[in-house]
Amino acid sequence: MSQKTSPRGAVLMIGLGILSVVALLIFVLARSAVISNDKTRAIALADAAAKSVATWYAQILNYDAYSNRAIAANEIMMAQAVTLSAWTQYAQTLAQNMGSLAAAIPATQSIATWIQESAQISHQMTKSGAAIELPMRSGYTKMLQTSQHMMHAAATPFAAQAMVNEVIWTGDSRFFGQIIPSSNISAFSGFSRNRAGSDRAPLVSMVQQSQDGFTRNRGFDSRLYLMPSVGCIPTSMDSAFGKLVKRGGTWLSPDYSSWEAGDTLSIHTWRRRSRWNWRCSGLRESIPLAWGAADADPGAGGGISSDPVGLSANPSSWSTARSNAVDLSGYLGFSAYRELTLGNDAARKDASVRVPVLIRLPVSKMQKVTAGQQATEAERDADPVKNLWSLSVAEVFFQRPVDTLANTATREFANLFSPFWGSRLAAPTLADRSVSLVMSRGESQP
Repeated sequence: MSQKTSPRGAVLMIGLGILSVVALLIFVLARSAVISNDKTRAIALADAAAKSVATWYAQILNYDAYSNRAIAANEIMMAQAVTLSAWTQYAQTLAQNMGSLAAAIPATQSIATWIQESAQISHQMTKSGAAIELPMRSGYTKMLQTSQHMMHAAATPFAAQAMVNEVIWTGDSRFFGQIIPSSNISAFSGFSRNRAGSDRAPLVSMVQQSQDGFTRNRGFDSRLYLMPSVGCIPTSMDSAFGKLVKRGGTWLSPDYSSWEAGDTLSIHTWRRRSRWNWRCSGLRESIPLAWGAADADPGAGGGISSDPVGLSANPSSWSTARSNAVDLSGYLGFSAYRELTLGNDAARKDASVRVPVLIRLPVSKMQKVTAGQQATEAERDADPVKNLWSLSVAEVFFQRPVDTLANTATREFANLFSPFWGSRLAAPTLADRSVSLVMSRGESQP
């Protein structure tokens, strides 16, 4: 017969030990999952906050680019309005003078009268339209420039910090974030500046180069084969006949306060060199045929201030045009605009603004493993990690949709006329990590 022995409980003790180990492992796993979840959330919130500020900055710079383009386009349109006012006045005087000659021919009187009336109506309509268009467009350009100033005035470091807070607290109110001073926190404020006075020269040059050829300069010389030279002996084919000299153009006054335009047309004939030398040696204005001028000047009295297109080649026509110039009111002067402070291509090539954001989660706001409760004070004191930290950096950068940096003929670096500003996350620099390490007092960071 087998001998029976009483149970001693060894299996139960082993089972309890195994269950304890399993429970501990589950607790550690759950604890790690909670911490990992908070770390993942910290990284996501830091990335979102940094990129939100950088995106805001990029949108402001793109607005600058669009508004600068609108300012330039409006200046070009105002120059064309002044051009048309001068040109229609020129056409009107030409029709009147030609009508006076046609009066000697009965068959052409009715046609000449119709041309004169048409030119007069065109001039009056053009002048009335320009008188409405100029103040509206000039006021609009001033509003665009003012809106640029207001956009940048709002983009202060305090506003950027407020955006960081809003993004983080919307995602999880337990976290706290701040822009750290590893980069200049006021860098965006000094990244661009308002250009007024003589600093407007680059935009003035761009506007003038963008004008059509007729607006810039509409002059020509034409030989009059039906008017041979008399009173002197021609020494060349050119001096054997008179010339029809046309001068005209539209320009900005030297102080950028007024758009001015003028047109003159005169017949020039050759004159002898001296009383004893009868050779043809120089042209002179003989018959003024047509003239017209207009200026958009905000100052009292207005008037044409310069002559960069050579209108004085027809002195009589030009004198009459200046004294009868169409004064268009409402122009507020060439607008100021916004441009980068960076002056050379090397700086513009890699132009950017960095936004480093450091966020933390205090251990007092960490969650317990069970039921989502917060840790007790005893658990917080026992935990060696007092705060959870996360560092993220975003930057504003300029890049065309098609890379043109490799082609020197089409190379374009950062500027405030092309709306190709964007935002992206960037790797933290050593300075970013050093500053965040000091602020976190060496505590762990994800």
